[in-house]
Amino acid sequence: MLQPGSFQCSLLRAFELPKAYRDVFLLKDIQGYTLAEIAGILKISIDTALQRLKRARREVGLLENCAAERPE
Repeated sequence: MLQPGSFQCSLLRAFELPKAYRDVFLLKDIQGYTLAEIAGILKISIDTALQRLKRARREVGLLENCAAERPE
């Protein structure tokens, strides 16, 4: 079973994000790209990439406990 705060739990939560937030979150926090690289990949400004990342991180933290939401 996944524990709250675990890497797997965060990853599962990320897939519940809107695509624009999910893409930035996965590229930055999972794959390790810089904001400048993400901006280039997604053809958005660095400021937009940063804003989406902040919103994604906030949403991942606010989503319900994935252990309670997901069957084993």
